[in-house]
Amino acid sequence: MIHRFTVVVVAFAFCLAAESAVAENAINETQAAAIEMVNSAYRADGGSGIQVAVIKDGHLAFSYAVGHADLENDVPLEPGTRMRIGSVSKVFTTTLVAALVQKEMIRLDTDIREYVPEFPEKGSTITARQIASHTSGLRHYDFSNMAEANNMRFYEALSDALPVFAEDPLLSEPGTEHHYSGFGINLLGVAVERVVGLPYSQALIENLLLPLDLTNTMVDHPLAIIPGRTRFYTVLSGQLVNTFWRDSSDYYPSGGLLSTAEDIASFTHAIFESDFLDEERQTLMRTESTTADQQAVGYTFGWQVMDNESGKLMYFHGGETNGAYCNVLFIPEDGLIVAGIANYNVFPSDGEVAFFDLVRRQLPELL
Repeated sequence: MIHRFTVVVVAFAFCLAAESAVAENAINETQAAAIEMVNSAYRADGGSGIQVAVIKDGHLAFSYAVGHADLENDVPLEPGTRMRIGSVSKVFTTTLVAALVQKEMIRLDTDIREYVPEFPEKGSTITARQIASHTSGLRHYDFSNMAEANNMRFYEALSDALPVFAEDPLLSEPGTEHHYSGFGINLLGVAVERVVGLPYSQALIENLLLPLDLTNTMVDHPLAIIPGRTRFYTVLSGQLVNTFWRDSSDYYPSGGLLSTAEDIASFTHAIFESDFLDEERQTLMRTESTTADQQAVGYTFGWQVMDNESGKLMYFHGGETNGAYCNVLFIPEDGLIVAGIANYNVFPSDGEVAFFDLVRRQLPELL
């Protein structure tokens, strides 16, 4: 296979002020090391392609793509190629909700049934705050059920997919336990549709994507012709194949978006380090949520929060879906945002996927 490599302007922000030959060499050496790290992960996984984008101290410091968007037609992967981002879609949805809270269109602690009245009564109030922190008690996808976990049906409306889980009992009383729930985020997406009066895809564009100039982010509509959308692959028992078909129309808010590493990095910067969200909403994004008995749950309003291997505070989200991995992290102490997407997944993975180590450890340590 011919390996295709693409490098975009890479001026490492932390060295921009230096003009000496020594500093220039340091930039080039760091850039070369980052490129080799991405290339090495790509080769180790035997996948189809990887995009990476890094923001350092508010500036795009590194953007790179390696591999193919379409293997059969020898189309190289580019930094602008649109790729599936899996569960990283969730932070776009929770940020959209936060923006609507800021506009006083949604209230965080109001029963979700006020916005989606057809959702069954559960005997307890379920709120947007609980859903975004995964303490609603709603269940997640059943990955032992292929029809549910690998949806093949096209849903004309997002609300048409609610019956898949709506009648199921809660796993716990809302607010009392942490249970990760993609279905909960889909329910939030329906609430967004009701208060905005537009389909989720258009509500996302008008209230988040256009204001932030995220031109390569959109729903992964299975029937639409989308320029620049990659094809998707799976490393199946060591063999690279076209991935299994999945219709994304049931879960746009929780796992069905397309984006690029550059868009995701810019989006993350806008949430945490710009004035797109006011101080109250930024605090919401940065503050770890707790249960009713004050137990920390490891999530803010949509973001996983933890210490990285160096003991530094990190905001993080990962994603995996058919033919895709995506990871994004923000380390405030370092002013560092790293976003990566692969247009492949590995099955079975046994936890040994080079892409994860690249984005979560290698690039943050280097940069």
